[in-house]
Amino acid sequence: MTRENNEGFKKFSSNDSSKIIEKTCKLFSRSFQPPYPLIVKKIDEGVVTDPNENTYLDFTSGGGSLLLGGSHPRISEAISRLIEDGRFFTFQKSYSEEFIEFAERLLGISPIRDEGRILMLDSRSEAVESAIRIARLNTGRRIIVGFTGSYHGLTLGAQSISTDIATKWRRFEEASGFVRVPYPECSRCLLKHGRSRCEVDCLGYLEDMLSQGILENAGAIIMQPLRSDGVSPPEEYLKDLKKFCKQNKILLIIDESISAPARTGRWFILDYYDVDADIVILGSQISQGQPLGLLVARSRLLDLEPKYIDPEIGGNILTITMASTVLEILKDEGLIERAERIGRNIKKKIEEIAEELEFITKVNGKGMYVGFEFVDKYRSSRALAKEFINECFRSGLLLRLERESIIVLSPPLNMREELLERGLEILEAKLDELYKAREKL
Repeated sequence: MTRENNEGFKKFSSNDSSKIIEKTCKLFSRSFQPPYPLIVKKIDEGVVTDPNENTYLDFTSGGGSLLLGGSHPRISEAISRLIEDGRFFTFQKSYSEEFIEFAERLLGISPIRDEGRILMLDSRSEAVESAIRIARLNTGRRIIVGFTGSYHGLTLGAQSISTDIATKWRRFEEASGFVRVPYPECSRCLLKHGRSRCEVDCLGYLEDMLSQGILENAGAIIMQPLRSDGVSPPEEYLKDLKKFCKQNKILLIIDESISAPARTGRWFILDYYDVDADIVILGSQISQGQPLGLLVARSRLLDLEPKYIDPEIGGNILTITMASTVLEILKDEGLIERAERIGRNIKKKIEEIAEELEFITKVNGKGMYVGFEFVDKYRSSRALAKEFINECFRSGLLLRLERESIIVLSPPLNMREELLERGLEILEAKLDELYKAREKL
């Protein structure tokens, strides 16, 4: 039976944006809720064009996955070569020279100081799940410790160790064997010390839990060294956490799916801390948004029985070629050092604005990932943040809303400086307008 005349297969014209959005709302789960009523026709170096030729500066990097904007000529060339050579549809689970080249390149820059190996999976969530299984297998202990305010993925184990409000984690029945402890966030210190007199006493919280037997069955601690709101732990905390893990034979899992590669001005944010880990997680940012999860670990941890972890795909020739090309571009075009320099300027600009506008607070971030928070005594901070996001969208600037009222700036690492400056001008103008309107309340 043919369905060729079914209305659902009708091709829309470029002027049918509202119909496309209406049809999407009808056909897809209500959980699919893009932040903007935007249909993307083209993305070039972080400039998004819609079907009506309206353009937007993308300060979200495609929602966090397009590290190099939407189209880089070297990535397009690499994909074209795959198609021309007839290797685009290769059998995923086979030996490949490209896979070896990528693995060697990634291990050469990874913060795993011992001999390392790689496990390629279909998503960041799968990589986290696999890290949990590997930790329990290698230590013989069941408890996995995570930190508040963190997000590690969509699957059951990853959700059970996540507490980011955006995950709505409280709506799910959690798996057993997970414990969450306060994240070492100086601006919200649980000991009320504040950054000026921080002595990393919060690590004592973990030590107390261990001495009381609460964590005696702990196999691993998993941490995001850069959370979705831009918060990172103090340097001393991460170094002491590594010592704590080593002394108590607990594996340290670091989730760098937001911070790596190169987003913070280093290949990995761990490079700032001069700390290595037992397992490092990477997501699809390394493959320009194509489905990929990577687990990089000490070799002994991945000495697994065949098929012990058997992803459905686990990286194909397309995703790995793109990921390998991304690493080449980051190095060849000097984008790692540039991310630190540009990010420092962006953060300084936001801090200067925050000094003038009292409803902006808690400017956090590293490299080209900067977050700031709205706090307002007159109205809901979340409502204020959403209004600001919408006003920026109408003026051609795309931003991300994290948590209740945190705005995140994470532009593509190769976005031209004049475009970055234009985006910051729009941001400052809209903040000023919002502040003046608020003063009239």
